[in-house]
Amino acid sequence: MKNIRSNVIVNLIRTITITLLSFISFPFAAKALGDAGMGTYTWAHTFVYYFLILAKLGIPNLAIRECSRLKNQKEAFNRKVQEFFLLQLITTIISFAFMLFFVFSLPGPFTEEKTRALIFLLSINFLVGAFSFEWVYLALEKHFYIAFRSIAVLSLSALLIILFIKYDYQIYLYAIFAISSTILTAIANIFLLKRFGVSLKPTGHYNFRPYIKEVFAIGLITFLITIYNQTDTLLLGFIDPSKSLVGSYSVGVKGIEIVITIITSLSVVFIPRATELYQKENKIFFHRLTKYSFNIALFIAIPAVIMMILLAPDIVNFMVLDENAYWSQIAIENARLSCMILAIIIFTYSLSDFIYAQVLLPMKKENYYLITLIGGVVFNLGFAFLGAYVLFADRPLLGVAIAVAGSDVLVLLTLLVLTKSYTFHALINWNSAKIVLTGGVLVLINILVLPLINLTPLLKIIVAILISGAIYISLLLLLKEDLVSSFVRKKPIEEIEE
Repeated sequence: MKNIRSNVIVNLIRTITITLLSFISFPFAAKALGDAGMGTYTWAHTFVYYFLILAKLGIPNLAIRECSRLKNQKEAFNRKVQEFFLLQLITTIISFAFMLFFVFSLPGPFTEEKTRALIFLLSINFLVGAFSFEWVYLALEKHFYIAFRSIAVLSLSALLIILFIKYDYQIYLYAIFAISSTILTAIANIFLLKRFGVSLKPTGHYNFRPYIKEVFAIGLITFLITIYNQTDTLLLGFIDPSKSLVGSYSVGVKGIEIVITIITSLSVVFIPRATELYQKENKIFFHRLTKYSFNIALFIAIPAVIMMILLAPDIVNFMVLDENAYWSQIAIENARLSCMILAIIIFTYSLSDFIYAQVLLPMKKENYYLITLIGGVVFNLGFAFLGAYVLFADRPLLGVAIAVAGSDVLVLLTLLVLTKSYTFHALINWNSAKIVLTGGVLVLINILVLPLINLTPLLKIIVAILISGAIYISLLLLLKEDLVSSFVRKKPIEEIEE
């Protein structure tokens, strides 16, 4: 347990840095491509993402868990790495074949030359991803290397976007720059495998049978997550052939996605340690690790939800307002609306992901998550169609956004009930109450202060976050909140009270 905090810090720095790079570069692309161009790109990316998930089938998470058990047994570890690599390669080829079938057999947007070209260009992302071996470095807990490499390649990608994406006809160039980070990551990871003691020299005697059942279960879960997360974008694309609604929606959720990425990336850090503790039946430290991870999720999610709602107009203005005429006023209003409605999923989705990755996955009870997701998908799809075509037919984006937020709350509540013996006390405690109460103070302060800040959108966002952050940390210090106190006093995780 001694290095879990350093892993969390390194991973948090990495994720914050690369998501900020994305947040900085995204407005340049959004302004240049316009609502329709950004919508077309996002819709094509969403379609390809389904097959990326089908290619992965949840194998990376399973590989992290299995390889982390053998990292001190070189021969067995290398065989395990090769098994999962071959398995990933097979599923990637099958997934690409499925994608070709759908692209050439389905009507509608798939017959459009621009959309089809984007789909094939973006598919390079998951074809190359089979050779990334990111799960190897996570299993070995090489978080410093992952952080340094990720920041380097994504900085280059962001810089290229900022320098060269200026007009709406550069949509293909934007796609190339967007996937360049995946290509560079794969090259770096393959080159350094040997340095970290990993060999791809065939050992033979591969046995895929023990993983088939779990790969199917985790893969189905991951695919359901994709349907759950991406169908809103796909549906809006079919509703609006111009893809303007998709463009507005993608801008509205961009900041939300960034925060969710920051939080959920930390759940991967806990998988190897949680698995080890559960296997050794170390229930005391398993519960403490669960509480610690939930503490981190709440610490980030509560203020993020508040600031996202209150700063939604400024966030959207920063991303799309410019001297060009590529964004209509209704598109901007739709983006603001989606940002405010969907801010809640920063909290709900992040906690659901932590429950899955740190509680259910180590316990090999993925079926709980599977059942819950099936219910979430049915609710999401049903209410999205009802909202978009019946209840809010004049503003379908509103109906879809409400359906997504509602289904996310339902999924979290169901998971909390199913895992209450592990998660109830980790979430419902006095320490969590301190974070919630401090969040309430932030709401009151920002309602009073934000109207007084008369700056450009970006500067207003920065100033508001800095002021709120200082107040937030100070109040938690005064309340002696566990997480903040543990860093100030260098209190070991093992000593954090139940």
